[in-house]
This record gives sequence, C-alpha cells and structure tokens, in this order.
Amino acid sequence: MTSKIPVAISFTGVANSLGVVGVIGSLMFVAMELQQNQKIALANAQQQRTNAILLNFDTYTASGLDWQSFMLENNLEYGYSKDLIARRNTYHSSWFLYENDYFQYMQGLMDEAVWQAKLRAFQDWYNRCDLRDLYTSRSRYMPDGFTAVIESFPDECAE
Repeated sequence: MTSKIPVAISFTGVANSLGVVGVIGSLMFVAMELQQNQKIALANAQQQRTNAILLNFDTYTASGLDWQSFMLENNLEYGYSKDLIARRNTYHSSWFLYENDYFQYMQGLMDEAVWQAKLRAFQDWYNRCDLRDLYTSRSRYMPDGFTAVIESFPDECAE
C-alpha cells in the first residue's frame, strides 16, 4: 500500500514568496547602483582636483617659477634655468596625475591592462635619479598605499 501525502501549495503563497524575492533582488540592485554612482562621483571629484592642480603647474611653468622651491620650500632664490624649471614642474605634475590614476584603479574604474601600463610609467618616473629628491620631498603628501606601490619598485638610483 502506498501512502500519498497531499501537498497543498497555494498559488497565493508562491506568488507572495516570489514577490518578496523580487523586491529583495531589486533592493540589492539599487544598492549596487548607488555604490557604483558614489565611486564615479568620488572619481570625478578627484579628477577635477587633479585638473585644477595641472592648470596650476602650467601657470607656474609659464611664469618661470619652480613649484617645489616656491610652494614646499618657500625659496625664491633657486636660480634654475627655464628648461630645468619646466622639467621639475612636469615631474611634480605627473605625480599628481599618477596619484589620480592610483585612486581610479583603487575604485575599480581602471582596466587591469591600463593599470599595468601605468605601473611601468610609475617605475620609470620613480627612477629618474636626477629628480628623485623631488619625489622624496613630495611623497609625504601622497597616499600611503600609493607610495607603497612606488617604493616597491627596484631602486635604480641607489647604486
């Protein structure tokens, strides 16, 4: 003799359960969208700050002022040539741009292949030995995670 257990599934109960699952899924999707929008907004704000800083460097260079000497050292008696001033200012402005790249990558907004290319550029820039003192003086104002990445590179200037 087989015993059959009657299973009563109400259509209303199933519909309610599916509705709850749908609402939870929708809320999770909205939360993920909000989180992504926040990352994009933060990255946009960071990009705007970087753009303003780069314009600042253009002004310093066009005026023949060395940013490092003027802003960090309060030294107006540096006596560098216009070419060296432009090179030093470009070096500093590039580090601001690279900090922005690091921020974009950490927010998940940069492709891994692009990041790997950036790392090669960072390493090359870090190992500009005649300008290393500029990196050293400015690195204290950089995010710790970023300087950890930079200082993990082989130091070609230590020799």
